Amino acid sequence: MKRSSRPEAKKLDSVMITILVVIFMAFLVRFFLLDAAVVEGKSMLPHYRNGQVVLILKAAYGIRGLNGNYWMQWRQPTTGEVVAAISPVSHEIIIKEIGEVRREGKELAYFLIGYNPIESIDSRDFGLIRFDSIIGKVIPQR
Repeated sequence: MKRSSRPEAKKLDSVMITILVVIFMAFLVRFFLLDAAVVEGKSMLPHYRNGQVVLILKAAYGIRGLNGNYWMQWRQPTTGEVVAAISPVSHEIIIKEIGEVRREGKELAYFLIGYNPIESIDSRDFGLIRFDSIIGKVIPQR
C-alpha cells in the first residue's frame, strides 16, 4: 500500500507561507514604522553616547515612501523633539534636536542642533533642512 505524501506537502506549504508573511511584515515594519540607528560621535552628549543604539519611530510624522518623500503626513515635528534626519552634507543619518521651526515660503524648515555644540555638525554648519529630510522621531531611552 502506497502512502500519500500530500499531508507533508501541505505542511511544507504552510511553513513557507508563514515564513514569507513574517519576512513581508518585517519589511513593512523596517521601512515604514520603526528603525534603529547607532549614535556616532559626541555631538549628542550627555543624552546620547557614542555607540548607543536608538530607536526611530518612522511613522511619527507620516508615512514615507521608499524614495524618501512623505506619502501621508499627520503632523509636523516641533521644537525640542529629537529626530533622525538625512544630513545635507554627508547624506548619512544624523540624530539632532529641533532647535527652531521656521517658515520658508509655504513650507516649514527645521534648524537642527546637537547637545554638544563643540562636537556637533548641525544647522549652524549646513543650514535649515526640509521636512522630507526628517526620517522620524527618536524614541527616548530610559
